[in-house]
Amino acid sequence: MRRRGAPFGEFEVPLVGAHNVRNTLAAVAVATELGISAERIAEGLRSFRGVKRRLEVVGTADGVTIYDDFAHHPTAVAETLKAVRSAHPDARIWAVFEPRSASSCRRIFQGDFARAFASADRVLIAPVYRSTLPEAERLSVSQLVRDVNANGGSARDAESIDAIVAAVAAEHRAGDLVVVMSNGGFGGIHQKLLNALDPGRTR
Repeated sequence: MRRRGAPFGEFEVPLVGAHNVRNTLAAVAVATELGISAERIAEGLRSFRGVKRRLEVVGTADGVTIYDDFAHHPTAVAETLKAVRSAHPDARIWAVFEPRSASSCRRIFQGDFARAFASADRVLIAPVYRSTLPEAERLSVSQLVRDVNANGGSARDAESIDAIVAAVAAEHRAGDLVVVMSNGGFGGIHQKLLNALDPGRTR
C-alpha cells in the first residue's frame, strides 16, 4: 500500500473478495488517521478472522464445505459469489438463496437478482419467505429461475428446505462449496445439509 505517493506498508487479511480489499483499505486509512502505526495495523489485520455470517464456514461433510452468508441484496449476493469464485476458481459453487428480507421478497430487484448469481455453477432458490405479499409485488421465483438459466446459469426453484437439502445430498461431489444466503435462520438448513451429507456426524 502507498500513502501520499510513498510506500506505506504491506498488509494481508485472511478474507476473500474485492469488497474486503476495499473494506481493508478503509480500515487502514482510519487507523492511520488515529495514529496507529503500519506495523500494528498489519498485525491486527493478520489476526482478523472476519465476522459471523459473512462467508462463515459452518462445517465440512463428505468433502463439501458449507458457508453461511447474510447476503440478501443482489449486490451483496454478487459480491459474495465473486469472492468465493476468485478464491476457488476451479470449485463447483452452489448458491442457495432464500428471498427473506423486505426488499428481496419484492419484485423491485427481479432483474438484478437474475444477474447476481453469475459466479455460481448451481443455483437453488427457496420459496419467498413473505408469501402473503400480493403476487404483483412478490418476487417471482419461477421468473428468476428462467432468467438465470437464460443467462447461461443452472438454476431451479425448490418447494422446501428439505428439497434443497435432498438435492445437494444427491448431487454433490467432493470439493463442492455451498454458499447459503439469507438474512434469517433459513430453517436451520446449514446443519441439515451437514447431517444429510454425513448422516453419522455428531450433531
